[in-house]
Amino acid sequence: MRSQEIAAGFLRAVGVLLVVLGFVHLAATPFIPPLLGESSTEVYQRAVGPTLLNHVLFGILLLPLGYTTWLAASARNRNQMWARRVLVINGVVLLTFPVCLAIFMRRPEYYTASLFLVAVTLVAVISLLTIVAAWLVGRSGSGAIS
Repeated sequence: MRSQEIAAGFLRAVGVLLVVLGFVHLAATPFIPPLLGESSTEVYQRAVGPTLLNHVLFGILLLPLGYTTWLAASARNRNQMWARRVLVINGVVLLTFPVCLAIFMRRPEYYTASLFLVAVTLVAVISLLTIVAAWLVGRSGSGAIS
């Protein structure tokens, strides 16, 4: 089925883009202290450590999320039950990304940082590809990505 091949291609692309997003996240980490104001205030001293930890952990966790999505969408794994479960779970997780961005990143100055704009663009593309792949899979009626 052609739609299943397209869906699998989208999901493989999502996997690669998630790995790229993880590396963008890690590359952006050194730019966080200046965004926090890099001062000696008590608020900065309390916020910088947890903020950097959160940023690094999220970047690291994107790597296996992308790899498992890519691996589960590959031709030899698509029909296996574990692969379908991984794709469903990863798809649900991916659909929360734009919602979280909209809820938590409302300040306009966030959208002036080039690495942040790259990440937002990747999140939008990743979410759209996931939605299209899910629609194509559901349209086939089998619920599988074969």
